[in-house]
Amino acid sequence: MNDVQILAMRKSFEIVKKRQKANITKIPDLQERAERLRIVREECVGNPKVIEKSIESLESNGFKVRFAEDSKKAINIILKEIGSANIVVKTKSNITKEINLTKELEKRKINIVETDIGDILIQLLGEEPSHPTGSASHLSLDYIISSLNRKFGTKLERDPFAAIEFLLKDIKQYIEMAEVGITGANAITAEGSIILLHNEGNIFETIRRPRKWIILAGIDKFYPSIDALNAAKIQTFYATGTIMPSFIEVVSGISKTADIEKKLYKGVHNPKDVTVILVDNNRDYLINNGFRELFYCIGCGNCVINCPSYKVFGNKFKGGRFALFSALYSNASNLKLCLSCGKCRENCPLGIYIPRMTREARGGSELYNFVLSHINWLVQSIYLETLGFYLTLKGND
Repeated sequence: MNDVQILAMRKSFEIVKKRQKANITKIPDLQERAERLRIVREECVGNPKVIEKSIESLESNGFKVRFAEDSKKAINIILKEIGSANIVVKTKSNITKEINLTKELEKRKINIVETDIGDILIQLLGEEPSHPTGSASHLSLDYIISSLNRKFGTKLERDPFAAIEFLLKDIKQYIEMAEVGITGANAITAEGSIILLHNEGNIFETIRRPRKWIILAGIDKFYPSIDALNAAKIQTFYATGTIMPSFIEVVSGISKTADIEKKLYKGVHNPKDVTVILVDNNRDYLINNGFRELFYCIGCGNCVINCPSYKVFGNKFKGGRFALFSALYSNASNLKLCLSCGKCRENCPLGIYIPRMTREARGGSELYNFVLSHINWLVQSIYLETLGFYLTLKGND
């Protein structure tokens, strides 16, 4: 992420914050909902009884359940489930990014196609995601149009719908050809239901592949009941500033009918074969060694939107909870750039104590880090403000 992209990302985040401000009165019990959700996450994260009950219910409902200790194991299970298929479509999912699914399948000459507009832009343009639910937040319309025109030799006009229509042509084509679809899961309930949120409608198409639907989820995604839908409202509001997503899928098993003698017959329509892969990837260790709160997260990214360090350093410090997560998992975020300002906790709907965990993870002198991070932040902030002013003047010439 370069400096111009950081400026574009900041504008995107301001749009979300303005939308939050405009819509917050439409959810008068938002705080109460968040408090209830916090209690649920405290009860469920790392709770073996909830996990065991959920797995039992999933299998009873017709899902196949597999367990992956780490990224390598998850990839191997996915390859086995994909089999001979050479075209796979997938939806936006942070855990697929965590295990580098796209790159791993591409290494094996499997054509894996993103069906989310933001994620396919990231894939085609070779960018890195900038927000957990809005991966292309750092890409301006001008950059998107010029990059697509340059890469594909097109002459798209400066119109967001021109870019969307261009991308959808390939997406729809690959969806028709793909036999396998891969998604994440926003929640898994002890009743054996998979909950997915989406706005674009691409999940409809991805989960209805004729041969197989594969679901990837961390072992931190469990909830006691369908009341997990409360998390959907909270996540949507803090991720996008809207009240509810366009679509909420609650899938409680493969298709079935009871229209003949009231007996259940499974596999009427697609998907007829669904595999849930539960990924640990060091979660159990972290949950039981001081980082339990890290996994209360519902993935809204509000900590990212409000992180002053992320808004000047970009991907060098990925923002809030996601900076800590990436540092623990891949050493891809420099925690010494954290300002210790507490904005992440202040803006987290669940009040996750991210600053405490960040301090523990980075170690060293807190006073030294505080001074050095603020000096670096100030220098970079002045530079970005100057750059923004220059670009504004240049645009007005």
